[in-house]
Amino acid sequence: MRLMLLAFAALLLVVTPVQAGDQNQVEVTAKLVEIPGKFPPDDLYDYAYVMKYKVTGGKLDGQTILVAHYKPRRARKKIKDQMNKHVGGKLKRFKQGDVHVMTLDPDLQKIWPGAVIDDFFAADRTSTRYWCLKVDPKK
Repeated sequence: MRLMLLAFAALLLVVTPVQAGDQNQVEVTAKLVEIPGKFPPDDLYDYAYVMKYKVTGGKLDGQTILVAHYKPRRARKKIKDQMNKHVGGKLKRFKQGDVHVMTLDPDLQKIWPGAVIDDFFAADRTSTRYWCLKVDPKK
């Protein structure tokens, strides 16, 4: 019986898809403290836009973090292209000062290989840029 359970568990490991970085994902509540500049139009190209947050709850509590959001002009539920499996939540628009509840992945490059607009890069090249998998407004 034990051998059958081990074989079944091994089979699950083989056939169960795991998205990049699942074990590293982190849930946070954070205040959006800076949106540098203006978002480019969505019709020009696909891009991720980096914004600065101050974490107020969760594993990274008290830290200032940089978070990349895919096409931030669009409500999260309206993203229906190839990235909809990596972007979710109920947020309709990004506004500086708002508090968000987010699921983040620290491996941005594995999820998003495309253009990243990062106005913080010149001053900070070493901080992790988190990919936002899900963002909701804090209730």
